[in-house]
Amino acid sequence: MIPHVQGSPFVKDLASSALWHTPPPHASQRLCASLSSLLASLAPILFTRFLSAFWNTIIASYTSIPALRLDKYLLLIRYYIRDSFAYLKSHDWDGGLMDAFVQIMKGEWDEAKGDLGPLSPRDGKVPDGVRYHVLDVWVDELDVVAGVDGVGVAVAEWLMEPVRRLEDDGRTKVVKGRSREVLEDERVKGWLDAEEKPSESGGEAGGKRWESGVEGEDDEWNGFED
Repeated sequence: MIPHVQGSPFVKDLASSALWHTPPPHASQRLCASLSSLLASLAPILFTRFLSAFWNTIIASYTSIPALRLDKYLLLIRYYIRDSFAYLKSHDWDGGLMDAFVQIMKGEWDEAKGDLGPLSPRDGKVPDGVRYHVLDVWVDELDVVAGVDGVGVAVAEWLMEPVRRLEDDGRTKVVKGRSREVLEDERVKGWLDAEEKPSESGGEAGGKRWESGVEGEDDEWNGFED
């Protein structure tokens, strides 16, 4: 078992120190891609624990990241979202796995441990800067992973649910407004309006349903524009 937040060396030790000293921009890009690609090799039960530890660590340390190095961490977040979607797709958009992923993003996967999720609507411990960036890249990265075939209606509904929750229950007007912009994206409308295609494997949103077991390289990156 991967321990909780304090036992997440892949972010707290390796990623933090490596991103801190890596010269920008292409070396940072390769490092972020390498770190996020770790997800693909994990079994589902480890994927959820690993991802939960990642988000708890990023959220807990976000406000201590110097502004001049923030771009590197935002890129890491982008890659983790992309590779999370890629993992879900590789598992045929399994319903149970997507449910666990959405719960992690909302900070509700393991509430007994005080989980922090980047799309938690009301948790004051989650910096709005994390929410903004996740919302900014949510549709872009899903579009990259989905490709020309897009995603089915059920998958789109499932993955937009935490965004709808933010629009309804977000702590600030800015968060609600950003969430509304995501939902009004023409790509999202296209996915939600598309005729649902039956899955070849059966399952609730994709293939067979997985139970989480938890109770209760691209174009060169040159940094973000100012």
